[in-house]
Amino acid sequence: MSLAASGSMEKPCTILVHYDKGDPPQVNEFKQTFEHGTIEQKIETLKKVILYTVNGEPIPQLLMPIILYVMPSRDHYIKKLLLIYWEVIEKTHLGKLKSEMILVCNSLLQDLTHPNEFIRGSTLRFLCKLREPEVLESLVEQVKNNLENRHAYVRRNAVLAIYSIYSSFEYLIPDAPEIIYNFLLSEGDASCKRNAFIMLFNCAQDKAVEYLSTVLDQVPSFGDMLQFIVVELIRKVCKTNPAERSKYMKCIFTLLNSSSPAVKYESAGTLLSLSSAPTAVRGAASAYIDLLCNESDNNVKMIVLDKLLEIKKNHSKIMQDLVMDIMRALSSPNIDICKKILNIVLDSITPKNIEEIILVLKKEINKTQSKEFDKGLDYRHLLVKTIHSSSLKYPEVLGNVVPLLMEFLGDSYLPTAVDVVVFVREVAETYEHLRSSVVSKLIETLPLIKISKVYRVATWTIAEYTSSLQDVENAFSAIQLDLDEILKPKPIDEEVTNDKPKKKVEQQSISKLIVDGDWYLATCIASSLSKLYFKAGDLGLSGEALNKLRAQAMLVLVILINLAKKSQASTSKSSYERIISCINVLSTQDPIVKEIWLKDCKQSFANYLEVTIAKQNENKKKSTKEALVKPNDIVSIRQLKSKKAFGPIEVEDDLGKAVGTDVGSDKFEYSKIYQLSGFSDPIYAEAYVKVHQYDIVLEISVFNQTNDTLQNVTLELVTLGDLKICERVPPFTMGPREKSNCKASIKVSSTDNGVVMGTIVFDIAGSVSSISDKNCVILNEINIDIIDYIQPITHQYTDVLFRNHWLEFEWENKIPVYTNITDLVAYVQHISKITNMGILTPDIHLSNETGILSANLCAKSVFGEDALANICIEKQEDGKIVGYIRIRSKVQGIAVSLGARITSKQKVAQPSA
Repeated sequence: MSLAASGSMEKPCTILVHYDKGDPPQVNEFKQTFEHGTIEQKIETLKKVILYTVNGEPIPQLLMPIILYVMPSRDHYIKKLLLIYWEVIEKTHLGKLKSEMILVCNSLLQDLTHPNEFIRGSTLRFLCKLREPEVLESLVEQVKNNLENRHAYVRRNAVLAIYSIYSSFEYLIPDAPEIIYNFLLSEGDASCKRNAFIMLFNCAQDKAVEYLSTVLDQVPSFGDMLQFIVVELIRKVCKTNPAERSKYMKCIFTLLNSSSPAVKYESAGTLLSLSSAPTAVRGAASAYIDLLCNESDNNVKMIVLDKLLEIKKNHSKIMQDLVMDIMRALSSPNIDICKKILNIVLDSITPKNIEEIILVLKKEINKTQSKEFDKGLDYRHLLVKTIHSSSLKYPEVLGNVVPLLMEFLGDSYLPTAVDVVVFVREVAETYEHLRSSVVSKLIETLPLIKISKVYRVATWTIAEYTSSLQDVENAFSAIQLDLDEILKPKPIDEEVTNDKPKKKVEQQSISKLIVDGDWYLATCIASSLSKLYFKAGDLGLSGEALNKLRAQAMLVLVILINLAKKSQASTSKSSYERIISCINVLSTQDPIVKEIWLKDCKQSFANYLEVTIAKQNENKKKSTKEALVKPNDIVSIRQLKSKKAFGPIEVEDDLGKAVGTDVGSDKFEYSKIYQLSGFSDPIYAEAYVKVHQYDIVLEISVFNQTNDTLQNVTLELVTLGDLKICERVPPFTMGPREKSNCKASIKVSSTDNGVVMGTIVFDIAGSVSSISDKNCVILNEINIDIIDYIQPITHQYTDVLFRNHWLEFEWENKIPVYTNITDLVAYVQHISKITNMGILTPDIHLSNETGILSANLCAKSVFGEDALANICIEKQEDGKIVGYIRIRSKVQGIAVSLGARITSKQKVAQPSA
C-alpha cells in the first residue's frame, strides 16, 4: 500500500514502533498482535476492539496499527470486520477529518474495484452509512461505475450508495436522479429496479412518475416490493394532483389481484382514497374480504375487519351485498375475530339476505354441538345472540328460529341458556301468533333445564302466556314431575346404596336446587303455579276440576313452606313469606288480587320491554349519528379566534386535553408530559407519553444544557409491572445547547399499573473516558396509570349480561366508602369520572329522595377485559355517606388497580375560604 497519500505524516513507521508508556498494557498487547499475530489472532483482536468502541470505550491509539498491519490483508472476513470498524470509530477530530482517514480512502477505492463482487458490494453498503463528505468525494466516480457491473448484487448496492450520498450530500452527485433513471430503463434485475425506483420515489418524484408512465402496463408483472412502492407513488401523486386519478385507476384495480397480501391491502386502501364510486368501493371491500378469509395471521384479520367497519359506515348497501362472503371468515378459531364478524353481519342484515344469514348461523350452531369443535361455548353464545337480534329485526324468520334456539334451553353454559330464555320471553310478549307454540315448546323443555335462572324465566313465561287448558294441565304435570323428589320422597335405603347413588340424585334437578337452598326458585315456582290456577279459571275450568287443580298447587306450596322452615339459610325467611302469600291468594280468591296477578304483572313486563327497546334504539342512533355540515354552514377554526371568544371553562378544558389531564378525553389517545430531569442537570429531558391499544410510545426530548459536545449519550430504560421495552434508543451525539428527539416503544401485556424508570449516561468530548467516570443523570419515574387503558361502556351492556358476568368473574375488591361528598348522585358520578367507568343504571333511578342508592358501572380495557362495579351507599342523618363499592373482574390486576384508585381519589378537594 502506498503511503504517499498520508500527507503531512513524515514518519508513519515511528508511530508504530513507539509504544506510549501511558497506554494500558492491553493496548500494547493489541498493537503487538496486529503487528506480528496470525490472521486468526488479528480477527479476534479486531473483534475486541470493535466491541470496546461500540460500548463507548474507543481506543484511538490503535487506528494506525490497524491501518498499516490489518488493512492490507486480503482475507474477506477481515475486510468485513474492517468495514464495521470504520463505521463505529470517530473519524473526525475537532470537526475536521483525521489525516489517517486518507489512507482508509485509498483502501476503500481499491475495494470498489476489487474483482470479487462480495468485496465490492460490502464496500458499497458501508458507504451508505458514511456521513463524511471528505471521504465520499473521492469515491463517487467509482460508485457510479459499479452501476455497470455484471453482478446484480454489486449494482443493487451501488444504487443504495448513490441514494445515500445524494440524500445527505446532494452537491457531491447532483446528477444522481438522471443517472438512476437511465439505469432503471435498462435494468432487468427486480431487486435493482426496486432500489432504483425507491430512490426516485424519495428524491425525484417527477422522474419516478415519468418512468411509471412508460411501464404502467407492466406493473402486474413486477415484484411485490416494487408494486408496493408503485402503489405508494400513485397515492402520493393523486393526492397532490387529483386530475391524474383516472390515469392510474386501472393499474390499482389490477393490483387488487396481486399475490402479495401487503400489496393487495395497500391497493385497496389507495383505491378507497382515490374514488368513492360503487365499483371502486366494491373492489376494495372484496380485496379486504379475500385477505380476511385467506390470511392466517389474526392481527391481519383484526386490521382488515376494522377497514371493513369503516366501509360499512359510509357504504352500507355495498356491505349488505358482500355480507355472505364475510361470513366465510367465521371458520377462524379466534373468538374475537368471530365477534367482530358477527357485529358486521348484524348491521348488514336486510330482508333480502336475512334468510341466507340465518341459514349460515344455524349451520354454525350445529357445528358447535360436535365434540371436535374447538371454539368453546362462548362462540355458541355469540351465535345465539346474533340470531336473537337479527330475528327480532325481521319477525318473518321467527317461525324457523325459535324452535332452533329453544333446543339450547337445556344448555349447561349459563350465558347461552339465559339469552335463549330471555329471547323466548320477549317473543312471547311481542308476537302473539307465536305464543301458543312457544309455550308448548317451553313445557316440553322444562325437564331438560339445568340452570335455576332459566327455569325461573321459563315458568314465568308459561304462566303469563299460556292460552289453553291443555297447556295449563301440561305445565302443572311438568312442574310436579320436576319436583317429584320433594313431593314423593323415597325411603333412605332406596335413595342411596353402599355401592352407588341413584341416578336421580346425581342429576341437577330442580328439586335438588331447592333442597340445596335456592329459595328464590321455590318462590318463582309457587307464583307460577298460583298464576296457572287463575288462568285455568279464566279459560273455563270450573267445579271439581278447578278445586283439584288448586289442591295440587297448595300441596306443592305447603311442602315448599315446610322445607323453608327447616332451612337455616337467611334467604329462606323472605321466601317463606312469599309462599305464604301465594297460599293466601289461592285461599281468598279476591278478584282485585286476581286482576293484579293476571294483568298488572304482564303489563309491567310490557312496559319494561318498551323502555329497554327505546333505550337501545336511542343508543344506536347516538353511536351511528354522523355530523352533517351544510354547504353554507360557517366553518369555525378555533386557532384563529381570540381568547375572548372562549369562556374560561372552555379554555381550561382545551388546556386539559392538550396536556392529557382531561378525564373526558379519548383514552386511546391519552397522553401526558413528564419532566424526567431537573433544570440544573447537564441534560434536561422530558417525555411525551402516548398510550395506544397494546403499546406505549415515549417521545423523549433531550436538551444539552452545557457548552460541551456530549458523546455516546445513552438512554437506558427499565420497567416494573407487565411492561416490556421493545425498542431501545441507540446512542447519539449532541452538540452544545443542542436538542435531540428519540422514541422508545413499550409493550403492555395486561391491565395493571406500571412504572418506567431510567438513566441518561454520556461522555464529554475531549475528556479521557473510562468506565468508572461516566456522567449519569437519574430520571424521574413515569407512572403508567390503569385509566390509560380503560374506556367506559354503557349501551353495549345489558342487565342480563351484567348479572351473568358478575357471577362469572372471580376477582372481587370491596372498598368502603370514605368521602367528603354529601350528595349520593354526585358521589356516583364522581366515581364514574375518576375510574372512567360508564354508569349502567338509568338516570331516573339515580335519586337522593330515599337516602339510599344502588348503581352499576362498567368499563372495558383495551385488552377486552371487562370491569364491573356496584355502588351501594346510604346517607346518614349527619349528612355523611356510608356504604361499599364492589369491583369484580376476570383478572386480578384490574380489580386491584381500580380499587386503589377509588381509595385514593374518592374524596374531592374543598374550595378554599
